[in-house]
Amino acid sequence: MKRRVKKTIRLPTLAEIEAIERHLPGPYKLLVWLMAGCGLRIGEACAVTLQQFDLESGTLYVDRQVTQDGENEEPKTAVQKAITKGRGRAHCVRHLKWRDLDEGRAVPVPPTIAAKVQEHVRMYGTFRVEEGPNRLEGDYLFSNIGRTNILMYSLVDRLWRNAKRAAGIKRRITTHWLRHFFASAGLSKGVPVTDMAEWLGHRDPRITHQTYAHVMPDAPERLRSLMDAVFTMQTELDLPLEFEAVVEAA
Repeated sequence: MKRRVKKTIRLPTLAEIEAIERHLPGPYKLLVWLMAGCGLRIGEACAVTLQQFDLESGTLYVDRQVTQDGENEEPKTAVQKAITKGRGRAHCVRHLKWRDLDEGRAVPVPPTIAAKVQEHVRMYGTFRVEEGPNRLEGDYLFSNIGRTNILMYSLVDRLWRNAKRAAGIKRRITTHWLRHFFASAGLSKGVPVTDMAEWLGHRDPRITHQTYAHVMPDAPERLRSLMDAVFTMQTELDLPLEFEAVVEAA
């Protein structure tokens, strides 16, 4: 049985998010909005490709991530041995951890974020990656500064810390706080916890509820207010007289 522990969840303000974004180099500004506006983890945001977007329906299909669990090639020369000595595994683009190869999640893309995606592609283009060792094919929105490789954690971390310092922000804000901002904003405005769990990539909605219960509206009081408004004719219902439902057979 897993032990439950208390964890402090900290959120950035929208003003802090915007300030950090302003001080990031142009090709990396969109990372902020994919995390804060779509709830992506940093590894998922770094691995986003143009093919994952369906801007007509307003969705982003998240099925891959940049991670550091790829296989390094066996060093052969003295220089290669010196470079790889003591380092972790290689960065790679892979399917989401702990998910089947055909398993991903469709996340709603707000129109403001969709516009930023289109502007990003117009200004900076994409970085083409072919299928290969530690790589998944696609036209990636982000690459390293020299546009010779995928975007790696070390670069994002350096850019993030520099932008935060330039914005004059003293308190500790990590990229993961943007994901907390996304979840807290949606849940505080009444987005169902089951939907938010799906968009965050949580297998169990109870994880989402336990993590963000502090920002969720009081469900019993919401129901009381809603049903009272129905019965006092303060709100109208437009319900079908019948509909099909999938239920478990006895």
